[in-house]
Amino acid sequence: MRTHPMSNGGRNLGNAGLFLLALVVTFAGFATAASSSQASPVTITFDNGRMSLGFLSDRTVLPADSQFPSPDLPTPQRTDIQLTGNLTGDQITIPATTNTGLQFPYMHMMHPLEPDLKIPMTFRLNDPGLTGTWDEATGAMTLSGNLDIIVVTGTGTGFPVPDSLDDAGVPPLGLFARCRFDDVPVSFSTATTSPFTGQPFANGFGKDGAMTTSWDSLAPSVSENGGDCGDLNQITTSSGGIWLSNGVVEPIAQPGPPDPTCETDLSLCPPPKYIEIDAVRLRPGHRTVKRGRKVMLTVRVHNSGNKAARKLKVKIKSSSKAFKVPKFVRLTVPAGKSARKKFAVKVKRNAKRTRITAVNNGWAGRSYLKVKPKRKHRR
Repeated sequence: MRTHPMSNGGRNLGNAGLFLLALVVTFAGFATAASSSQASPVTITFDNGRMSLGFLSDRTVLPADSQFPSPDLPTPQRTDIQLTGNLTGDQITIPATTNTGLQFPYMHMMHPLEPDLKIPMTFRLNDPGLTGTWDEATGAMTLSGNLDIIVVTGTGTGFPVPDSLDDAGVPPLGLFARCRFDDVPVSFSTATTSPFTGQPFANGFGKDGAMTTSWDSLAPSVSENGGDCGDLNQITTSSGGIWLSNGVVEPIAQPGPPDPTCETDLSLCPPPKYIEIDAVRLRPGHRTVKRGRKVMLTVRVHNSGNKAARKLKVKIKSSSKAFKVPKFVRLTVPAGKSARKKFAVKVKRNAKRTRITAVNNGWAGRSYLKVKPKRKHRR
């Protein structure tokens, strides 16, 4: 018996087919998503490096010499740093288990007081390693974790017998007397600006860019295999950092100090504005006057300040009430100059003599007035 295409059986078969198609599409989407989030192996090579450690400031450490500084020891395996890991989406992992001492060359800094003396050093990653992010659009990268900074001070106390065989570096660290800055937290970033300037990678993952990490201070280093760490630990309280690059020989120049201002250099501050009245005089100093008349006096004021004294009030006093004077006169005295103002003194009929005083800021000018005696009539 045949089933009509529009019968219930046909509809059920059609629905089943659509369901299976949906499952196929769904699983295909899952497969695509799973494949897009799979980890991809990546390698980061740093061929230039700088380091600051206290007064050992801005010292070149990469590229490392092709021969370790001691002629009695074998050469290292690498002259650059090459880290291997995985990239999953934008997440980076650099495991410590696969990035042993073989990944890190023996580098050196030149001694600040003995120009021909090399200070050998190297790095080691601590578990679990470094983790970070990668932005393909901008070239920005971060890597954070903990590493050891190891400074070699000479051959070990039992050389050529190593004190430890657990380091895979060539030659192994166990041969050397050393000082270890243990478990230093680092946050490398292409965006860091101090003490060195990072820069985004310009040509793909880890290509032609630089990363920087910094610290305010380090815990004192620990002596291993007879390492003498006394002098080294005197500089651990200072700030420092590491700059590692690929294809970039020198860090971007640090911005210079800001131009000095009044806040940082007092000699640049404008002089404060002030008024300094340092002289008050009255003229004439002596004069004979007539009763019932007015006499004009001139007050002169000097301002040695750098600000004009506007509407300056100068008090006027008389030692005799028979000489009537104003309580004060006002005048404007320019900065660094003098100004004058006249005022009238009224001489009453019973006046004889007086002392007129003009006062401001503790300075006083005086004028002495004497009434002209009456003429006696002859008989």
